[in-house]
Amino acid sequence: MIRLLIKSDLAQAASLVAMAYPGMQIAEAEAQDGFIERLIFEIESENNFRFYGLFTEQNELLGMYKLHELQGNVNGEIVRVFGIGMVAVHFFHKKEGIAKQLLQHFHELARQERVGLVSLYPFNTSFYQKMGYGYGPTRYQYKLKPASFPSNGDRKKVVLLSPSNEEEIVAVYNKFAAMHHGMMERTWHERTLIKKKASYYAGVYEDNELIGAIAYTLQPVKDSHFLHSEMNVLEWVWTKPSAFQDICAWINSQQDQIDRVLVRTHDESLLYQLEDPRNDSNRLIPSVYHEVGAVGTGVMYRISSIEEFVEQVNFHLLDRPGSPVTISLFVQDSFIQEQNGSYELTFSGDSWSIEKSSISSEEADLGIVISDLSSWWMGCATLEKLVQYGKVELNNWSAKDLDRWFMPNSKPVCLTSF
Repeated sequence: MIRLLIKSDLAQAASLVAMAYPGMQIAEAEAQDGFIERLIFEIESENNFRFYGLFTEQNELLGMYKLHELQGNVNGEIVRVFGIGMVAVHFFHKKEGIAKQLLQHFHELARQERVGLVSLYPFNTSFYQKMGYGYGPTRYQYKLKPASFPSNGDRKKVVLLSPSNEEEIVAVYNKFAAMHHGMMERTWHERTLIKKKASYYAGVYEDNELIGAIAYTLQPVKDSHFLHSEMNVLEWVWTKPSAFQDICAWINSQQDQIDRVLVRTHDESLLYQLEDPRNDSNRLIPSVYHEVGAVGTGVMYRISSIEEFVEQVNFHLLDRPGSPVTISLFVQDSFIQEQNGSYELTFSGDSWSIEKSSISSEEADLGIVISDLSSWWMGCATLEKLVQYGKVELNNWSAKDLDRWFMPNSKPVCLTSF
C-alpha cells in the first residue's frame, strides 16, 4: 500500500533514508533526530511537498518519495509541474520492484491531477530513461578568475542583501523565471533558505526595484592560507542586461581576495561574455582547445499526459502552419501503458489539439519513444538530429518544419533542486 506519510512514520523514514543515502550522514541517532525534526516541520508547514511511502500489511516502510508541486515556465506558459525526489528503497528490499511501484504511483497522481509534465534529478540516468524520462539540458561548470569577468558595468551599484529583502529577491527571481523556458517559480524551500541566510545575496536596484541578484558562498582554497578564497555562485538572475554587467564588474573587483569563481549555467554562450574562459586545469583537448569547464547531464523530463501537455502548452510562441494540418504520431511508452499507441495531432484555427487514433506504427508520420518526445518538446534535442542519428522514424514531413512548430526556441533553464 502507498499512502501519505504521517508523523508516526518518520522514524522509519529517517532510518530508511540513512541507509539509502549514506552521503547525507544521518546514520547516528542525533543526526536522525534532527532529520526527523526537519520532516515534521516540512509535513506540518504549508508548502509544495508531499511525502509518500510504500508499506507492508504490517506497516513496515519499504520505500518512499517526496513529491514537489512546482509552477514551471514551459515555452512561455506557466503550468503545474510535478517533481519527484528523495526516492529511497529499504536497503534489505532491493530488486523487489519497489522503485518501480513508487514511480508508477507518482505518474498516476500526475495524470489524476491533470499534470502533463513531470521531472526529476536521476541517481542513474539510464534507469530513468527506461521509465520514459528524456535527457534535459546540459549544465556547464566554469572555474574562472575574477579578472575574466567584464568590468564595463558599475560595481558600486551592487549592494549586500539580507533576509529582510526576501520578497524583492523572490520577485526578481520569478520575473527571471517568466522570461526563461524551463524555469520553476520560487519554492517554499528556497524561501526558507533565504530566511536562514544559507548564502550571501547581493543585488542591483534601478528606480527602487531589484533588477538582478546573485547568491554565493565564500570558501577557503584547499591547501592555501586563510586569506585565499573561492566564490561559489549558487544562483544568478537578472531582468535587465545592465544588472548582469554591474554584477560582472563587482566580481571583477574582487581579485585581491577571490582566486576563482565557480559558476554553473545551462547557457553555453556565457563563455563568449568572458575575457578569459580557461579554468585552472591547464589541460589541452587535441589539437589546441583549452579546457574551460566541466559539463554534466542532470534534470530529466517526462510527458506524463500527452493530451494534457498539448492542451496546456499548445506550443505557445512557436511558428504555426500556414494552413490546417494533421500529423500522425506513434508513441512508444512501455511504462505508462495508457499512453502507448497512436495519436492525431491537428492544427486548426489558431491552436493544436490531439486525440488517440487507431493508426498503426507503420502508417504513422512519426514514430518516437516517450523519452525522446519529452526531450524534443522541452527543447533539449531537435527532431532533425534525432532523425539524423536514427532514433526517430519520420515520413511525409520535414524535420525542420516540425522543429519550428513543436520545439521551443531555447533550451530549458532550471535552477530549482528537488
